[in-house]
Amino acid sequence: MFQSRPLTTDSRKTRSPLPMKEYATEGLNIPLKKNWCDTWCTLPEVCDEVVPEILNYETRQDDVFVVTFMKCGTIWMQEAAWLLLNNLNYTKSIEVPVLDRSPLLEMPGVVFGAPNIVEYSHTLPSPRLLKTHMPASLLPLQVWERKLKQIYMARNFKDVVVSSYHFMKQVGLWTGDSMEEYVEDFLNNELNFTSYLHHVVDFWKMRNEPNIFFVTYEEMSRDLPGVIKRLCTFLERPQLTAEEMEQMLEHLSFDKMKNYEQITSRLKKALPQTSPDFQFLRRGIVGCYKDELTPELQKKIDIWSHNYLAQHGLTEEEIFGKL
Repeated sequence: MFQSRPLTTDSRKTRSPLPMKEYATEGLNIPLKKNWCDTWCTLPEVCDEVVPEILNYETRQDDVFVVTFMKCGTIWMQEAAWLLLNNLNYTKSIEVPVLDRSPLLEMPGVVFGAPNIVEYSHTLPSPRLLKTHMPASLLPLQVWERKLKQIYMARNFKDVVVSSYHFMKQVGLWTGDSMEEYVEDFLNNELNFTSYLHHVVDFWKMRNEPNIFFVTYEEMSRDLPGVIKRLCTFLERPQLTAEEMEQMLEHLSFDKMKNYEQITSRLKKALPQTSPDFQFLRRGIVGCYKDELTPELQKKIDIWSHNYLAQHGLTEEEIFGKL
């Protein structure tokens, strides 16, 4: 059902604390027709056990999946979608940790000692909002067979590099020393869930499928009310009144989200190696790369993304807008 191979690097030692492998599948029932066996995803070797469990995951017809690469605004979208699916239950959203309400299915494969999230997820009431950073080809097979709803959120390449660098470094999932080293590993697909280019472009090409809601971090930043209205339609929920929209926007503001204890409390417990200054929500702005990446690194990432996107007749601005 899936194939794996050891991650190959140059003569240097990988900067991941765990042995890494690359995974691929045939991509059964995915509407985008391509040779999925050539689309590899880098994950810790322990995912030899996790990948088949996810591929064979037993879904429900009203399940909704939030699919993102890491640090693309997952929590932001997850909170919005969960509230819409749960009749704007702000009390529960504040009292119950977000990882309990909307679990990350592959967590046992990327966080050492994490509980069996798949087993726990089956105890959740419907409709379930399930989260994953897996690419299209490593989603549960039933997602494609049953055409379940998927919310895919993307973020511009340079901001993802910066944000994921701080996260991976602070939680001990990457052991390098510098941003230069991290950019090298990111571009060489040696980090969890890479290649990000495949991740984004595959879903961009499927954005018009009726069961896929494609949105970017940049669009949410520019027009959060508009995204919420689109999301209501996609999830078949009533449009919000003016008062409900105002409350939603206040709840989803970055300053509020950053300080909700339920956002980070369970995460810090699940990631015991977090540094003392760990912040899951750090800056939350579009263009954070401009003062965190050197011009040389920005140019390196731009060339890398341009060369790949050009093969698909795309530009970064076409996907994310003008940055």
